[in-house]
Amino acid sequence: MTKYSDTAKKRGRPRNERRHDEIIAVATELFMSHGLHATTMEHIARQLGVSKLTLYSRFENKDALFAAVIQNKCQEYIPDSFFGDFDKYPLEESLYKIAYGLINLIISDDARNIERLLMAEANKNKNLILTFYKTGPARVKGMIAGHLERLHKKKKLYVPDPVYSTHVFGALIKGSDICFRLMMNIPPKPTKEEIQKYCQQAVHSFIKMHAHE
Repeated sequence: MTKYSDTAKKRGRPRNERRHDEIIAVATELFMSHGLHATTMEHIARQLGVSKLTLYSRFENKDALFAAVIQNKCQEYIPDSFFGDFDKYPLEESLYKIAYGLINLIISDDARNIERLLMAEANKNKNLILTFYKTGPARVKGMIAGHLERLHKKKKLYVPDPVYSTHVFGALIKGSDICFRLMMNIPPKPTKEEIQKYCQQAVHSFIKMHAHE
């Protein structure tokens, strides 16, 4: 087990990224299995075989570690680079890619488990809910709004208020019967083909709503 001394840090020794990934992986597993309240930093450190000091050198507290878990999951499904090349795609294809990535994030077991954990903490930890919103939904919505703003400037769509239109786009996905059924555990589980077809129809409706007259 590698431990980092204060001297090593002062010399500018780079952080072990593998260790960071291990912490996130173990924390994710424990949070999902035992819940946020029952999982402690000591519990996570013991599972990793490191000291609590090692954890606190990277994460200020458990909420910060949980926020990192959320960010990691959001990046896994919709990385920052996800929006990097969208300007090269035709209008409908770029929006379809966003819709498909977004709906798969929302219906994933990871996202549903995180939402379950947050609802359990809603009345006890308002700051954690806010952290989740900033790290997850607000970040993704910001990137979608940026893409819509560029489409408006290029006159591919009429989007005078990109933030409002992002809310509309998100509602088309989050409010789908696919998402509702999965949230309520109502069978049958949607197929890949059903998800693809819905995303195509949602994008078609969105473009129609924002077409230049």
